[in-house]
Amino acid sequence: MSRLHTIICIALYTACLMVAQSVSAGQISSPNDRANYVQLKTASNQSFNAYVAGPQDAKQAILLIHGWWGLNREVETWANEFAVAGYRVMAIDLYNQQVTSDPATAKKLMQAVKQSDADAKYATAIKALSANGRKVAIIGRSYGASQALHAALVAKDEASAAIVYYPYGELITDKQTLIEIKTPILGHFARYDFFLTPNKITQFTSAIKKSGLKITVNMYEARHGFDKPTSSNFNETAHQLAKQRTNQFLEQYLN
Repeated sequence: MSRLHTIICIALYTACLMVAQSVSAGQISSPNDRANYVQLKTASNQSFNAYVAGPQDAKQAILLIHGWWGLNREVETWANEFAVAGYRVMAIDLYNQQVTSDPATAKKLMQAVKQSDADAKYATAIKALSANGRKVAIIGRSYGASQALHAALVAKDEASAAIVYYPYGELITDKQTLIEIKTPILGHFARYDFFLTPNKITQFTSAIKKSGLKITVNMYEARHGFDKPTSSNFNETAHQLAKQRTNQFLEQYLN
């Protein structure tokens, strides 16, 4: 009987962790400040999951956009770090509950994302996070960094800052499109990035500046993924410096 009781308790605990609350656009329903998964709906009634953490009464919020592996434990940990610092954080799921560690699968998942669907999720998330007058920052690494610009485009005046770590994937470089983005941008770039080479970084940042956007460019003697603790390219020195600069940028634009 004791063993059966233990099994039942474990099963109930696991079920509780996996339950997602259904909330409408513009709302986050959580019984307390502990991190959990919630379900949101876009304006077109499309459901998607998000990992939410941090004080509900926080006056600053962060929208996190995952990289090409999906909304995995690493992204949850990142969200928790910001939550501990006092931010209300939402990491949204673009892959419909799929995560992977296989590059080929990750590429397929990334390519399967419809930008219109992703944009609808950003609109819902930003509306929810900006409730009660919260100032919102958008942050992403790699594929999430490229998508952060799309989220900033969707946000219009509802976002106060955007931070991109070594973008990967299709980048917005069209001047007429970039003009629509209103948020200042902080860029963390890797000098030895396999994708965003120094020449591409120059072209990208030049396009942003020509559009009138304010961007702060930081270059690190590191490789793509230098800020991710689980990456083989993790660089502690670059990670700590980027973290410091990110915190300063958030303090400047979210206060």
